[in-house]
Amino acid sequence: MVTIKDVAKEAEVSIATVSRVINGSTQVSEEKRKRVLKAMQKLGYKPRPFSRKNSKLFGTIGVVVPNLRAYHYPNILTGIYEKAFSKGYDVMVALARDKPVREKEILDEYFNRKVDGVLVCTLKCDEHFMQKFIDSGIPIVGVDYPVEEVHIDSVNIDNVMGAYAAIRYLHNKGHRKVFYIPGTQNVYASRDRKKGILKYLRRHKEVEVFMSKITGFEPEDGYKAILEHITPPIKVTAIFCANDYVALGAIKALNELGIKVPEDISIMGFDDSPFASFMIPALTTVCQPREEMGALATQLLIERLESGKHTIYRNVVLPTKIVERESVRTVER
Repeated sequence: MVTIKDVAKEAEVSIATVSRVINGSTQVSEEKRKRVLKAMQKLGYKPRPFSRKNSKLFGTIGVVVPNLRAYHYPNILTGIYEKAFSKGYDVMVALARDKPVREKEILDEYFNRKVDGVLVCTLKCDEHFMQKFIDSGIPIVGVDYPVEEVHIDSVNIDNVMGAYAAIRYLHNKGHRKVFYIPGTQNVYASRDRKKGILKYLRRHKEVEVFMSKITGFEPEDGYKAILEHITPPIKVTAIFCANDYVALGAIKALNELGIKVPEDISIMGFDDSPFASFMIPALTTVCQPREEMGALATQLLIERLESGKHTIYRNVVLPTKIVERESVRTVER
């Protein structure tokens, strides 16, 4: 195991100098700092930050997000920023670009930098990679990221009941044959929503849900799914989409096929995106409180930072609600 002494020897400096570089001290020349960093990289040395429990906070929170496309993570970030700034903390954001390797790189960078705690959004890498933060006393909170084996706080959406409620809503409107365009199955939310649908189907045998072979979260996924599966004569009366972007593409395809919404077929989204109420027709959808999720996760993190207590870990699951607009009609049973 590489130690700080090994780094000092490789860089030809004292152990104190290496320690100052690790802790960001300005009392080190640029030449020595570069030598130390080069030695750390060469030897693969990963310094463990000191425990923050009884130390002065730096006032910075690190955030890892997979991407900033569309509205989901930007909305979560809005909640994070507002809560953090109201409590006197700055926010450092890094994009993982949906790559597990990049997630690990970012977490390594945060581990070695002076951040007080970390918020991780929908990680794809092994959750055990976060264990070193826990061992070093650095609080970490999962956002839109359910954890199973590591002990951290988390804030999530109830995707199971969100999808369950969507199918129940369509059923109550008289729809018994529904076409579902799911998100990609490597995302936990997609798996949970499928669980919610299957849960409803087990209790209501009269309802049928047909799953699209084409999956995803982009408009083109909805567009392609409709062209692939929905051909006259139409066998379903409603379409449920993974998110509002997918519904956007689906409606475009339906228009090209001459199928009117909601007169010929109803359609429902998930998210309650900023543009949902401006679609034609205005989109009925499942609302998930994204900004609230970001704000609450930040609050949990700050409470851990400022209390310094090992309280029980909290897994907060926020409810969804259906926002009824114009894209779903009632059909006679």
